[in-house]
Amino acid sequence: MIMNPQNGDILALAGYPNYNLNEPYSPNTDELKANWDSLNQSDKTKSLQAMWRNKAISDTYEPGSTFKLVTASASLEEKITEVDKEGEFCCTGSIEVAGTRIKCWRHYRPHGPESLRQALMNSCNPVFIGLGQKLGVHKYYEYLEKFGFLRRTGVDLPGEAGSIFLKEEKVGPVELRNNSIWSKV
Repeated sequence: MIMNPQNGDILALAGYPNYNLNEPYSPNTDELKANWDSLNQSDKTKSLQAMWRNKAISDTYEPGSTFKLVTASASLEEKITEVDKEGEFCCTGSIEVAGTRIKCWRHYRPHGPESLRQALMNSCNPVFIGLGQKLGVHKYYEYLEKFGFLRRTGVDLPGEAGSIFLKEEKVGPVELRNNSIWSKV
């Protein structure tokens, strides 16, 4: 998907594997073609529906570390941090949340002192978990709402999936940790 960052307009959208619009009921992969005759009608229907589904619109996914930008943006807006304050954070290789130690991806050789910019470049989990904790659940969810993550976009295409965020009242320290770095650690 390619979007205009100024207004959110979708400029291009593609999916794979695709299917032949002139033969929409024909299997589209070698594996499906090889097994097609052995499938019952229900399995054939499910396979066709999966083949036709626009995954960019109807599937949900976890954005991974790219979501750290949301945590960083909210933290900057709330003046919890600054972009280039040298040594503001110190990665020791892990952070403990609700009795569980969460490692930085580079726990074997921690990043040490770093600014927010460096933490973003390093994709340092402990820094963003700490920022999420400073923001707190309610403030974090205010930003999720402002960024539009808690509602459908309203794109003019059928089958748009909704958000995969828990309701705010169900979010505790572990869920906030996951949201801050977007990971099911």
